[in-house]
Amino acid sequence: MQWTKLIIPAFLVWLLQLLFSDLLAIGSIRPDFCLILILYWSIYYGRTLGIISGFIFGLIVNLSGIGLFFGISSLTYAITGYLAGSIRMMRSRITPFHFTILWILIIFIQFFVYCTIQYQDLFVLDINVFWSKWFGTSIYTLSFIGILQFIIPLSRA
Repeated sequence: MQWTKLIIPAFLVWLLQLLFSDLLAIGSIRPDFCLILILYWSIYYGRTLGIISGFIFGLIVNLSGIGLFFGISSLTYAITGYLAGSIRMMRSRITPFHFTILWILIIFIQFFVYCTIQYQDLFVLDINVFWSKWFGTSIYTLSFIGILQFIIPLSRA
């Protein structure tokens, strides 16, 4: 594997996240482009690279000031790398519909963990606002993945 196939896209996605995440924000809901890259890499390269790249990418995101709580991005990206790498192994045994449902479920799990830590005060004070933040963030990122599905489908990654 050539490292330039990983480092150049990682740098470009990090730059995209850094520059355009706030610009594309709807209230406090922002798309997570780094998560999309981790998802694609985990399905393409496997669980090990997904966990390692998710953890390192999370550290870079936290150190660059994109994330508010230090370590939350590393945790959630590593979980996403592990789960997406796990469905990579099952891809030949399940239908494309179930494969799609599984990676969508991974996105929802990732943002549930993230939102539970990020918006823990809302979880106690106003649970409906918490659910709307979680669902909004998940759907917003899923919409960008849906657009990418027309260019590079996850089932062919």
